[in-house]
Amino acid sequence: MSFVFIIMKLIIGLICLYFILIVTGRKSFSQLTPLHFIFILLLDDFLGHVIYENDVSIFKFLFAIGFWTLLILTLDFITLKYTKIRILLHGNPVIIIRNGIIDRNAVKKSKLDLNQILSLLRQKSVFSVREVEYALLEPNGQISISLKSKYKPPSIEDFNLPERKVNLPLTLIMDGNILQNNLKECGMDEKWLLDELCAKGFDNTKSIFYAEWKEIDGLHISPK
Repeated sequence: MSFVFIIMKLIIGLICLYFILIVTGRKSFSQLTPLHFIFILLLDDFLGHVIYENDVSIFKFLFAIGFWTLLILTLDFITLKYTKIRILLHGNPVIIIRNGIIDRNAVKKSKLDLNQILSLLRQKSVFSVREVEYALLEPNGQISISLKSKYKPPSIEDFNLPERKVNLPLTLIMDGNILQNNLKECGMDEKWLLDELCAKGFDNTKSIFYAEWKEIDGLHISPK
């Protein structure tokens, strides 16, 4: 097989994989269901064989990838429409901790050991089982936790404080470049931004690595 043919297949394979990620929802690894995980493993093995096989043409290559993508999209549609099939293919959340007590049977059915459970809790900044009211093991392997009320961080309601509007910070400068769309989003122009920078001791944007703006707090700058 010529190197040119291999390069062509690699480029086409990269384009196809990018397209597949878009049409299948661009899920992150933390969102993958068992069905999508199997799809990725088989697709990876399939591409590895197809790219280096002499007797597989580019058209057969495209057909196989297209068919495989259509198959996973069909299964996605079926699981969205039919609850029983969705439960069969994706599974249901499992309660593994109730009122600070680990459910041994649920843990065994989930094929997890105590070290794995404790590790999942620590990843959620929970270092004691006694703090947990409920913990659910999700179908994608992640854990969802509801803490007991006395271990929850205090909220503004606990202090009888008025609710404040949450303002989303907008990135205005990245690596010395002004993000014009974000600047317009906050209702400002480039002259205003340069004046703000000048007030903070910066002559231009090239010396700024990152800058963001928030309505209440103003401009925050990280210089290069």
